Amino acid sequence: MHGVSPCPCWNLVFQVVLFYRILSVGFVRKRVVGVIFSLFILTCVFVILSILNFYRVLQQKEVILQEGVLHDLARFTSGYMDVKLEGYLSTLYGLADFILLRDVRWETIHERLTTIISRQEFQHLGLSSLDGEVWATDGVGEFTIDITGRGYWQELLDGKAVVTDAQDSLVTENQIFVVAVPITNREGKVVGIVHGAVSLNEFQGYEASRFEMESYLVFVVDYTGSYILRDHKYPESWQHDSIFDGMEDVDGGKGTTEFKQQLQEGLPVQTTATILGKEYILCFSPLSINKWYTVVLMPKDEINKHIEVLLDDDINILMLCIIIPLILLCVAFFYIIRKKIKTERNKEYQLREKLFSDIEGFIQADLNEDRVVYCSQSLGLPSVSMPFSHLIDLYIHSRVDEVYQERLGRILTIDNLMEMNAQGIGRISQEYKAKDKNEKLRWFQCDIHIESGVDSEPNVLYFILRNIDEKKKMEAALKTKAERDSLTGLYNRSTATDLINVFLHLNTHSPQVNHAFIILDLDNFKVLNDTLLHKTGDKALQDVAGILTNFFRKEDIVCRLGGDEFVVFLKHIAHENIEKKMMRLMEELHLVYTQGDKSVSISASAGVAIAPANGTTFRDLYVAADRALYQAKQAGKATFMKAPLS
Repeated sequence: MHGVSPCPCWNLVFQVVLFYRILSVGFVRKRVVGVIFSLFILTCVFVILSILNFYRVLQQKEVILQEGVLHDLARFTSGYMDVKLEGYLSTLYGLADFILLRDVRWETIHERLTTIISRQEFQHLGLSSLDGEVWATDGVGEFTIDITGRGYWQELLDGKAVVTDAQDSLVTENQIFVVAVPITNREGKVVGIVHGAVSLNEFQGYEASRFEMESYLVFVVDYTGSYILRDHKYPESWQHDSIFDGMEDVDGGKGTTEFKQQLQEGLPVQTTATILGKEYILCFSPLSINKWYTVVLMPKDEINKHIEVLLDDDINILMLCIIIPLILLCVAFFYIIRKKIKTERNKEYQLREKLFSDIEGFIQADLNEDRVVYCSQSLGLPSVSMPFSHLIDLYIHSRVDEVYQERLGRILTIDNLMEMNAQGIGRISQEYKAKDKNEKLRWFQCDIHIESGVDSEPNVLYFILRNIDEKKKMEAALKTKAERDSLTGLYNRSTATDLINVFLHLNTHSPQVNHAFIILDLDNFKVLNDTLLHKTGDKALQDVAGILTNFFRKEDIVCRLGGDEFVVFLKHIAHENIEKKMMRLMEELHLVYTQGDKSVSISASAGVAIAPANGTTFRDLYVAADRALYQAKQAGKATFMKAPLS
């Protein structure tokens, strides 16, 4: 941050104090009325200029605020549509697993497809063999279509999921986009295709009602600007196939070339443009598939209307409401100033004490001469005169935690401070741990302000030390609350998913190193809840969490997914050690709970998947381990099964 000039209010305070001193001198008292009047005029001018400046700043902030709202709406819309498209894929993956894991007839599959169509926005769903012929249903009748001529057919044969661009339907006159996933067996071989079509009309109509706002238009386009979905409110004069048609004066006259290049690279873009004579703010936010973009537009004149409604005549009323009381205030102030000066000074001291209660102390230094001008006694540093660089070095090595000493020392060198000041950086903040007055290690923040000297004046540095230990503790508590399950204290599903995915992303380059993914499901837990009530069930979940925490290493990830289901991720474990560890764990998880004459025992069943053999993402490993858990449940309780290595 750049250095800032002193607040104009301090100049006013200085004038008031100076005037009070003048009043104390006898020969000036005859001019008291004239001085009061002059001071009043200056104060009114200051207030008027401040209000006008407030008006200008408010206008700027309103524009920035509306641009931020537009950006957030575009991101939210993209995120929402991504979730919907992911939902389509998830539904088809679930259908593929259903077909693969069970020996089902076409009548059963047809019933399942009809149920999905009635609940979701699929126009039709079907299954395809490897010859490309799809047996499909629209929820009413059955029909067959050939998709071998479609461009996405080869991708499906290669084992890839597909979400297509808009295209003509082979069944109806509507335009659709296709969502399809391969059915793969355990060997990874494609044995069939699950094929679904979503009507653009239905999808578009739902989105239009979902995001309807008077001032905004919401579109979906591809990276070339061609429309995929149109907002139902779009002007009738917009009959173009591409959003770029009829667009002029993009980003202040820069043209569309650079703009289009950014879209081809999948980057978010916010710009201004004139479309058919009307100026708009446009925000392009990429979706995760097919290089589609959500585009949110807002006419720029809507912002000006909003500012006019917001301000109206309020600024004039505000000026009158300030100036009139100011006249009365000035009269009262100068009448009682002598009598109240001591009380006001005490109030100021009290206010400063409240405002700066977290400040431990500060240092003022002349950087040009490497000289300490002032150092607070509260810092506990020697009062003898010494160069600023020596004083800071002494503070760092005697009080600052070793972890932060090198970084803080590098920042606070004279050369670095002078260089930063030369670059226009007037403010620096740094958080670190250091010893307080009682030699206890706490969190501190040093705020460094540099005021550049003019001509021969020195560069002045202010080093302000704040105690932020309570703030850091609060932040840590909030972080823990967000990451942990409230009942067991284990990681929640969201946090564990992120931790495991990040670890796998960074550690899958060495296939010979194994990691284990374990799903645990408690046996007899429902009986325990029904017999001994939920309070005992909660106690059992806490006991299981304690056993898992103590049984596994600190670096392993232990998570409660929900209900009585847990996940454990073991990092860097030899394949031959997994079975021994699981057998010991099954023994540890035999628990018995008794109330009066009622007794219930619980155990755990588990499914184990190995990374990277069974997958390199949380989802892949979860699917593999869940299948193994299903086999363990079928084989009997209190046992575990391992997913076959692919």
